[in-house]
Amino acid sequence: MDRYYFYKNDGLQNQYVLMTQKTLEDAPEVFFDPNALSSDGTKSLGPSSFSESGKYWAYGITASGSDWNTLYVKDIETGKTLEDKVEWVKFSGISWLHDDSGFFYSRYPEPKTLAAKGEKDEVEGDDVKRGSETDSNLNMAVYFHKIGDPSSMDTLIYSDPTVPKWMFRAQVSDDGEYMLVTVSESTAPVNRLYTAKVSDVMAHVAAGGGGSVGVTKLIDNFDAGYDYVTNEKELFYFKTNKDAPKYKVITIDLGDPGTTKDLIPHKEDVLSDALCVANNLLVCVYMKDAHETLWIYSLTDGSVKQQVALPDIGSVANCTGRKEDSEFFYSFGGFVYPGSKFRFDTSSMESMLLREDKVVDHDPSYFETKQVFYASKDGTKIPMFIVCKKGKVFTGDTCTLLYGYGGFSISITPSFSPFRTVFIKHFDGCLAVANIRGGGEYGEEWHEAGIKLTKQNGFTDFQCAAEYLVDNKYTNPSKLTINGGSNGGLLVGACVNQRPDLFACAIPQVGVMDMLRFHKFTIGYAWCSDYGCADEDEANFKNLYGFSPLHNIKVPEGDVQYPAVLVTTADHDDRVVPLHSMKYAAQLQHAFKGVAKQKRPLLIRVDVKAGHGAGKPTSKIIEEIADIYAFIGANTGTECKREVV
Repeated sequence: MDRYYFYKNDGLQNQYVLMTQKTLEDAPEVFFDPNALSSDGTKSLGPSSFSESGKYWAYGITASGSDWNTLYVKDIETGKTLEDKVEWVKFSGISWLHDDSGFFYSRYPEPKTLAAKGEKDEVEGDDVKRGSETDSNLNMAVYFHKIGDPSSMDTLIYSDPTVPKWMFRAQVSDDGEYMLVTVSESTAPVNRLYTAKVSDVMAHVAAGGGGSVGVTKLIDNFDAGYDYVTNEKELFYFKTNKDAPKYKVITIDLGDPGTTKDLIPHKEDVLSDALCVANNLLVCVYMKDAHETLWIYSLTDGSVKQQVALPDIGSVANCTGRKEDSEFFYSFGGFVYPGSKFRFDTSSMESMLLREDKVVDHDPSYFETKQVFYASKDGTKIPMFIVCKKGKVFTGDTCTLLYGYGGFSISITPSFSPFRTVFIKHFDGCLAVANIRGGGEYGEEWHEAGIKLTKQNGFTDFQCAAEYLVDNKYTNPSKLTINGGSNGGLLVGACVNQRPDLFACAIPQVGVMDMLRFHKFTIGYAWCSDYGCADEDEANFKNLYGFSPLHNIKVPEGDVQYPAVLVTTADHDDRVVPLHSMKYAAQLQHAFKGVAKQKRPLLIRVDVKAGHGAGKPTSKIIEEIADIYAFIGANTGTECKREVV
């Protein structure tokens, strides 16, 4: 591959455009523009992968924000899209054979409710139905697609119908000699790991398939997670949490699979990412107190080569590079710093700034960011970022937006959003981001302290964050809004029920609101590793019933009313299906019907041709944020000022 590729958006384009350039000094050219796929921007680019030589580009297209992808292949030299087309791909990567003849991918059967309608539903259409169904996603399987063949001829590589909820994904090793199959049963950071020689897999394909290919079950339990980093012949390198809640890098020799060795041992900071470049270097991203650092290690002995200097406290993202290349790329950003893209040269061991995102009328020096640590109810110290106008004097009446997530070992690190800086500037507001338990900010122990029977810890942490902001005169309950999406929507819904007196406004977005039935729809069963399951036993049922937002709405005692609630969802959300938000909003309105003291509105906003969030066009994002900020302003008595002092 002898070209560079990157994404670009002029700021108002509905979708990012994939650009290309021969050298870093050449003028970039448009390689693929998803905005040309639809007039309203609701077709977006999903997973994509270049073949080893750079001859082909395989890519997924999704419609209306659904998780379903249709795969296509583009001939890079001619610029033409080939006849190849693969349907019903979801939660899949694309991994090429090194001879460019084809790729591995994962897919599900067509959903039964869509198939039963007998209508042809294709991503190219304007009225795409896929993504509006609620069928459970079962029987994922790995297939091989040969370039030029119809997808009906794709060869089954691996499946296991005896465990229909398991998820299988295939990856070709850096040297092209092995296929690795990662097996997951949930969203928990644990997996099984199977291997096979590519030569054996392709012999299976040449013979016409017929069942799964034979594999070596290198890891055959769900005790820990193993993420492939690279390999040197039979010596494989993995990032793992095996006996390492903050992760480490180990080696496993396929010739002696029972023996593992630590290359980079477990440390105090969390190992977020590991990438092999320049054949013998490991690029490692570490996280400390929810912000990140970048390091270079030796692949040979695990010794530290260099810490890469970063511009400020913030987040490292999009670390990309190939093992054979003497360079890699990364992005850096923070709450008030738009993304900066860097190239690191492994020959000189120096970084070079490639480009910076530019935002009109944005001056980072206008803002200040600080991190505080507050005590939760059980004494645990919780980190929280606070972002506001530099030098602002707080008197307890600032319109404040408190955000949280707290689930699935996902870490909320500093990231830039022009919508948040607009809120701070034009509402004279304050942004607070609480890194509550259930996330991955301090590794697996932090995650496990906020899941299943300990899920309440995260809700309590969030409520204590609100109390900290009030007690320290940042704001007061009449000026405080809480916000979160997906698992964060659950967080907001639970906290509204438990402490309605503490908030003026609540924005639960695409939230998991029915905790007794979430596992019955699309991919919801995979979340039982975080939530537990009401069908499992009495303890899980009682726990889930005790905090389920849908089942705990009640009129507060005395003169306390519920916060103003704006629920948001979308008709093609096939991750957290919209019935969660619709039932929750209906129950809210039913519970408070005729209750005179409830003066604040309880509303739902349902977007169309949109999903859980990925691929949402810029125009829709702007419309949604405008509605949310208008709602916050109206219900906290805060004016949005055109001019900024």
